[in-house]
Amino acid sequence: MTTPKPILLLPLLLVIFAGCASRGPTHLYSAGAGTAPIHDLALEQGSDDALVGFLEPGDRVIGLGYEHNTDYIWLRLAPGDRLVTVKRGIRELWYDYDLPPAFKMAAEQPGDLAVRSFNRMVYAVMPTAGTIGKITRYGDVQEAFKPSGGPDPIGGLAWDQVNDRLLVLRSDSGEVIAYANERVEVARVRLDAAVRPQTLAYDSNRARYYVPLAEKGWLGEFDAEGRLLNRLPWPDDMAALAAGQRSLVRVF
Repeated sequence: MTTPKPILLLPLLLVIFAGCASRGPTHLYSAGAGTAPIHDLALEQGSDDALVGFLEPGDRVIGLGYEHNTDYIWLRLAPGDRLVTVKRGIRELWYDYDLPPAFKMAAEQPGDLAVRSFNRMVYAVMPTAGTIGKITRYGDVQEAFKPSGGPDPIGGLAWDQVNDRLLVLRSDSGEVIAYANERVEVARVRLDAAVRPQTLAYDSNRARYYVPLAEKGWLGEFDAEGRLLNRLPWPDDMAALAAGQRSLVRVF
């Protein structure tokens, strides 16, 4: 009997470990209040998968993030000091964390989330203007920081997974600022339509921003230069969203 050479296993290993970050169709994830479903909208196919049974009548989602390697949907519940995670593929509640009182947001204050796929770190808008909190996927709270160094009001967070940049939507100017290493500003885009800066989503592979428009009932899709490309229905009870390229192969 011939023993297989180790080198023959290399292509298989490369496929498996590269697969956890492979790119699939673009999806928009959104959630709102009470027992309303968590929506998973596949933009290319136009299908809307409703995930139900994860929120209680008194729950209100103020922040949402999606991590494509693990297929986790992260939800921040008002007043902002609780995180829950839904494992989308198997429709199971995975994590449920209570955060310190410092994370509690004032009424009607946006409290968006972003998840960095590289290390699955969760970023959350804090009550103090311009401040972002960090939480590991295991619920451990890290030191908060101010990406701009000042009290710039933050209306939404997203992560550019391709370029590994933190994206911050300023609620005063409607600009999206990209930061490398969390604090180094490398780009700034002004959206050319009036928006409601309560949440931000970003499709890293197509370079598309998604922000609720000031005109109620509509979500704006903007290109890399901030030009409005499309208007998508955005029900009033929806409060938070994220965009993601779902991995075709997953090993986590």
